[in-house]
This record gives sequence, structure tokens and C-alpha cells, in this order.
Amino acid sequence: MKPLSYSRINHNDLVNLISISQEYIEVLSNIISIEELQQINSSKASQASKKKLLSEDVQELEDKVSQIEISYENDSIIIIKLPGRKPVEYNYRQLGFRSSETKTWKMFTDILSSSPYTFDFGVAYIYPDKSKSNRYKNKAYDSKWKLMDELNKKLLVFFKKEFAWEFPPGYKLYEHAKTGNNGERQFKFTVQPPSSEDREVSFPDIEKSFLSLDEMELIKRIGQLYNDYSVDSPVHNEEPEVLVAAVNVGREKFGWDDKKIMAIMNY
Repeated sequence: MKPLSYSRINHNDLVNLISISQEYIEVLSNIISIEELQQINSSKASQASKKKLLSEDVQELEDKVSQIEISYENDSIIIIKLPGRKPVEYNYRQLGFRSSETKTWKMFTDILSSSPYTFDFGVAYIYPDKSKSNRYKNKAYDSKWKLMDELNKKLLVFFKKEFAWEFPPGYKLYEHAKTGNNGERQFKFTVQPPSSEDREVSFPDIEKSFLSLDEMELIKRIGQLYNDYSVDSPVHNEEPEVLVAAVNVGREKFGWDDKKIMAIMNY
């Protein structure tokens, strides 16, 4: 419909147009009141504000998740640390798993214990003849995806129960890895190295405790360490690195060769 130009409107046309407009206004007034219209507009504005608030809430949630530190302790226990709090140990049952042997829990601990702490699902489809028209689903991909989906759901339930965090539907605790291959994913929380790695000491530092010993004192100390860490010993009081460090001091300080070291071990 073409708009009427000002030159073509006469007095009668204008009267008729006003009359029709008033009729439409009356009809609209019977259908919906101005007050209801204002309420609708107000509701739309409120919904827009709520969407903005939800977006801000999600961002705040993302910040909280990114500040969590999780590390592998052993096959049954992980350690979780929140900012400003002491690290807390949690076992598989506390995280909602029936056993430490479940595939989902083992997947989780495998990721936490293996640097660079990333994972991937592999390829979604296999093309036997390299033709896109002939393809079939990769069962290994589906299996890994289902395990990660189950892990994601269990962790969301745990975080909600433990920290009272509300997550939006479909929230993922992982994302595409910032480095590495295109298909690699990483958790949104921070994965720390296993605590055993934190306690590693370089050999030179360990060796310092043996440098002040004379040769007979060092031989006696090595004999004690060897007996404590032998397979037949019921206790393992020292880590094997300590024994290796003591032997290294003997090599460097007293010029021991392999024959001498074997004789000391068998003394």
C-alpha cells in the first residue's frame, strides 16, 4: 500500500481517515488496556534485565570455577582447594562414584595425573574409503564422550551440594584447550601437579646431607638405606632417591666404581 501524499488528501479523506483510526483504537482498547500494555512492556524490560543478570551470574560462576585447584592424590582420592581455604581431600564416594574402579572415575584420575592434563574424544566418524559419502560413527568417540558427560554431571552435582553453586542447564566444566591439538579439551578449573611431584627434591640437595660423612660413615649409611628399602624389608623408611644420592656421593667423593658399590650393597 502506497502512502498518501499530502497533495492528494482532501478534507473528506482526512475526516474518514481520522474516523477509521478512532474505530481501530476503540477495538484495540476493548482487546487490551493501556495498563496491560504497560505491564507487557515492563515485563519485557524485566526479562531483558534478567537475561543480563543471568549472563553476569554465569560469568561470576566461570570465575569461581577457574579459581578451583584440583590435584590427584591417589587412585581413590583427589584434593580440592578453593581460594583462601585449606586443601581438602575427597574420595570417589564423596564425589558420587560407587567405586574407584568405574570407567568414569578412572578417566578423571588419569587426566588429573597425566601432564598436560588435557583429553580428547578422538574422531567422530571413520571414513573407510576416504569418501565423505561412506562413513560410520566411531564407537570409541561415543564411549569417551559419554564418560565425560557423566563425569561432568557428577562434578556439577558435587559442586552444587558442596559449595551451593547453581549452574545453568547444559553447563560444561571443560572447554577447548588453549594449546595443543584442535581436538584437545581441558577442564575450566586449574589442575595442579600431583602432590608427590611437589615433594620432589633435586639430587644435589639430597646429596648435601652425605657430603660431611667420611667413607666408613657413608658405607654404613648406605647399608642402612639399602636394608630399609630392600624388597624383603617390612618397612620403607627412605625413598629410593636418597639411596641413589648417597651412592652418587661415594662415586664423586671417593671414586667408587660399580664393583665397589655392589660390594657395599652386599656387605
